[in-house]
Amino acid sequence: MTHQADDFVQLGATRDGLDPYLDCARRRGMRAVLVETPAYLRWRRMLGRASFDLELPVEQPQDPAEVATALAEAGVAPRLVLSGFERYVYAGFELARVVRAAPWPYVGERFRPLDKHQQREALRRSGTEVHQPRFALVGTDEAAELDYPQVVKPSDGGGGLGVLLVDDPHQRQCAVELIQGMRNYGGGEFVSVIAEEFVKGPELSLQGVAHDGRPYLLSVCEKLTTLEEVPGVPGLSGFREVGHLARHGSTADGGLLELAEQCLHAAGYQEGPFHVDVIQGQAGPVFVEMGFRLSGGALVALVERATGARWAEAVFAVHLDRRPPAVPPARERAVGQITAVSQEELTAGAELARAGHDVEVVRAAPFPPGDALDAADRQVLASDLSRHTGSVGRVLVTAANCSEAQALLRPLVATRLRG
Repeated sequence: MTHQADDFVQLGATRDGLDPYLDCARRRGMRAVLVETPAYLRWRRMLGRASFDLELPVEQPQDPAEVATALAEAGVAPRLVLSGFERYVYAGFELARVVRAAPWPYVGERFRPLDKHQQREALRRSGTEVHQPRFALVGTDEAAELDYPQVVKPSDGGGGLGVLLVDDPHQRQCAVELIQGMRNYGGGEFVSVIAEEFVKGPELSLQGVAHDGRPYLLSVCEKLTTLEEVPGVPGLSGFREVGHLARHGSTADGGLLELAEQCLHAAGYQEGPFHVDVIQGQAGPVFVEMGFRLSGGALVALVERATGARWAEAVFAVHLDRRPPAVPPARERAVGQITAVSQEELTAGAELARAGHDVEVVRAAPFPPGDALDAADRQVLASDLSRHTGSVGRVLVTAANCSEAQALLRPLVATRLRG
């Protein structure tokens, strides 16, 4: 029997242990449905994550037709469809269109989520003045003209998977071969590989919600990143985000707000969550990439702690209530966090608290041993196991501004940071 049309469907599970959309659905009395691969649903249960009202195993959640069939067979009548993970953003918007659920059609009737290469092409065609590095698909004539160093990455990857820094053609070839040997989340293949000239500078991300084509910025985050050597490939390194420093969106200068507006316009994105990654180059902000979803890495909680903004609630409000997101008044503070990978980092955070600083140490439950999964599940989850395990907790610092928060957090992870 078909359920009443008040189901919330989340395509893909979050990887950071938070379930903000699930919390929103329950507060509204909606039945919450999670669609994921059978392997990840088993892994999620091992991790002790919160249970949705209905969890549907689908072999290929990136296939909207397969998901639509599974929902129909389970009697699910979606009122709202949102993606919980980057891998399934493309299918999520198409699924909403197929089943005629929010955010369709207000997201933009012609909107299709763009991968990393498509975003750059859309910005280039839009005639905006947004700065971005020179780029090209690997294997094209244009790629041979790019200067080094370069960043090489899958055009449809997520979570930092396969994002590599190279210094010469030999390293780039090694990077491309490495990426081509990887599997995307869920075990699929990547569509293509993009190379772009590396831009040096502080890395920022904007978190917001679009409504009627207008960006509402909730927060601005400064990133702490590290370079990790790739095992077995001398000289090749990949990027990993170590931490973030969040402040109220009203602190974004006009250049960042204008960049967000131009990105939404170029993508044709009218309504929903977004985040934009930028580098503060010498000539101003340089566009890196845009996501049409909530950020991972526990940023949803960090944004709320720093600004009072409930990002997921703002998304439900624009999609279901058709009203602009409520942006809390500006707060004169910043909140920073680092993802700890050792007990020593957690201990150092606890020492800051004992010294009188506003610090909280959040310890994570231990990950199950690798042999808890059978060989088939390990193959499907290979990218998840390489990118989303290893954390032992987080250290959070509240301070007057990002500089003070960074001064407290940076020594905790100094051996891991680059630059």
